[in-house]
Amino acid sequence: MADYKIEKNVPLPTDLRSKNTYPFEDMEVGDSIFVKLTKEDDAQRLRNRLAQASRNFGKKQDPEWTFVLRYMLESYGSLEVSGVRIWRKS
Repeated sequence: MADYKIEKNVPLPTDLRSKNTYPFEDMEVGDSIFVKLTKEDDAQRLRNRLAQASRNFGKKQDPEWTFVLRYMLESYGSLEVSGVRIWRKS
Protein backbone atom coordinates (compact mmCIF):
# COMPACT_ATOMS: atom_id res chain seq x y z
CA MET A 1 0.00 0.00 0.00
CA ALA A 2 1.30 3.46 -0.90
CA ASP A 3 2.24 5.90 1.82
CA TYR A 4 -0.07 8.93 1.52
CA LYS A 5 -0.36 11.83 3.93
CA ILE A 6 -3.80 13.40 4.30
CA GLU A 7 -3.54 17.17 4.48
CA LYS A 8 -6.24 19.62 5.53
CA ASN A 9 -6.88 23.22 4.44
CA VAL A 10 -4.71 23.12 1.32
CA PRO A 11 -6.27 25.68 -1.07
CA LEU A 12 -7.17 24.64 -4.61
CA PRO A 13 -4.82 26.14 -7.21
CA THR A 14 -6.06 28.76 -9.59
CA ASP A 15 -6.53 27.23 -13.05
CA LEU A 16 -4.23 29.34 -15.19
CA ARG A 17 -5.43 27.61 -18.35
CA SER A 18 -8.83 29.27 -18.10
CA LYS A 19 -7.31 32.75 -18.35
CA ASN A 20 -7.12 34.18 -21.84
CA THR A 21 -3.65 35.36 -22.74
CA TYR A 22 -5.04 37.30 -25.68
CA PRO A 23 -8.01 39.75 -25.62
CA PHE A 24 -10.24 37.71 -27.95
CA GLU A 25 -13.35 38.30 -25.80
CA ASP A 26 -13.04 42.08 -26.30
CA MET A 27 -12.75 41.88 -30.10
CA GLU A 28 -15.59 42.76 -32.44
CA VAL A 29 -15.85 41.58 -36.04
CA GLY A 30 -13.16 43.38 -38.05
CA ASP A 31 -10.94 44.10 -35.03
CA SER A 32 -7.36 42.82 -34.99
CA ILE A 33 -4.39 42.46 -32.68
CA PHE A 34 -0.70 42.18 -33.47
CA VAL A 35 1.50 39.75 -31.53
CA LYS A 36 5.22 40.47 -31.84
CA LEU A 37 7.67 37.68 -32.48
CA THR A 38 10.07 37.29 -29.54
CA LYS A 39 13.70 36.20 -29.64
CA GLU A 40 12.77 32.88 -27.96
CA ASP A 41 10.13 32.06 -30.56
CA ASP A 42 10.04 31.36 -34.26
CA ALA A 43 7.32 32.53 -36.63
CA GLN A 44 5.74 29.12 -37.31
CA ARG A 45 5.61 28.24 -33.63
CA LEU A 46 4.03 31.61 -32.75
CA ARG A 47 1.45 31.25 -35.51
CA ASN A 48 0.58 27.69 -34.45
CA ARG A 49 0.13 28.76 -30.83
CA LEU A 50 -2.09 31.70 -31.81
CA ALA A 51 -4.12 29.59 -34.24
CA GLN A 52 -4.80 27.02 -31.54
CA ALA A 53 -5.67 29.66 -28.93
CA SER A 54 -8.05 31.54 -31.25
CA ARG A 55 -9.66 28.32 -32.49
CA ASN A 56 -10.23 27.05 -28.93
CA PHE A 57 -11.68 30.39 -27.83
CA GLY A 58 -13.87 30.70 -30.93
CA LYS A 59 -15.38 27.22 -30.53
CA LYS A 60 -16.59 28.11 -27.02
CA GLN A 61 -18.69 31.01 -28.34
CA ASP A 62 -22.30 30.68 -29.44
CA PRO A 63 -22.44 31.23 -32.35
CA GLU A 64 -18.85 30.18 -33.03
CA TRP A 65 -16.32 32.95 -33.70
CA THR A 66 -13.70 32.66 -36.43
CA PHE A 67 -10.33 34.33 -36.75
CA VAL A 68 -7.83 34.89 -39.58
CA LEU A 69 -4.07 34.97 -38.94
CA ARG A 70 -1.30 36.38 -41.13
CA TYR A 71 2.44 36.80 -40.73
CA MET A 72 3.20 40.52 -40.80
CA LEU A 73 6.10 42.94 -40.74
CA GLU A 74 4.91 46.11 -38.99
CA SER A 75 6.54 49.46 -38.31
CA TYR A 76 7.06 50.66 -34.75
CA GLY A 77 8.70 54.05 -35.05
CA SER A 78 11.91 53.47 -36.98
CA LEU A 79 11.86 49.70 -36.33
CA GLU A 80 10.20 46.95 -38.33
CA VAL A 81 8.86 44.13 -36.15
CA SER A 82 7.86 40.63 -37.26
CA GLY A 83 4.81 38.97 -35.80
CA VAL A 84 1.34 37.64 -36.43
CA ARG A 85 -1.81 39.72 -36.83
CA ILE A 86 -5.14 38.15 -35.87
CA TRP A 87 -8.46 39.46 -37.17
CA ARG A 88 -11.85 38.48 -35.85
CA LYS A 89 -13.77 37.39 -38.94
CA SER A 90 -17.13 36.41 -37.40
